[in-house]
Amino acid sequence: MSRSRWTAGVALAAWAGAFALLALGNACSVDAGAVSPLALPDKDQFINQGVDTFMQRRCGALDCHGQVGRPLRIYSPNGLRLNDGPNGTRDNRGIQPNESAANYYSVVGLEPEEISQCLVTKGAFIDFLLLKKPLGLDQGGVRHKGGSVLRSTDTGFDCLLGWASGTADPAKCADAIMQ
Repeated sequence: MSRSRWTAGVALAAWAGAFALLALGNACSVDAGAVSPLALPDKDQFINQGVDTFMQRRCGALDCHGQVGRPLRIYSPNGLRLNDGPNGTRDNRGIQPNESAANYYSVVGLEPEEISQCLVTKGAFIDFLLLKKPLGLDQGGVRHKGGSVLRSTDTGFDCLLGWASGTADPAKCADAIMQ
């Protein structure tokens, strides 16, 4: 094959690939009218009514959900920090507002459709990992590397379920934080 035929073949293949990508891009376009907005539990309640603090204390250790690679990542003063302290040292301050916000987005981003369904049904639908994982297999939940860390009768479970269903109870969260 001559060099000019080879060059023409490469150019034709590149052009065909670019055309295919353009066609694929058009085939995968999103119909904005087909997207359903999600109802998510209140961010302010999560941060200011004890849910975030409960999760920091119970789930935010470095060997649990205080790790970068975890799908549910919780920042806490005694675990993973979003920013370093002065001169690259560990940040020893209390939880920062951007860390609490990151915790909220991590929780609602875990299974947004399911947590939305819990909020819409006021807790009648609780088939999502935020509530099933901490129960573990022996409590009717799903496999959790940390085993069962809550029971469905615990105030910590009530704290999470109350917030996820739009009926946050700061007193239950405060009680759960102290346990």
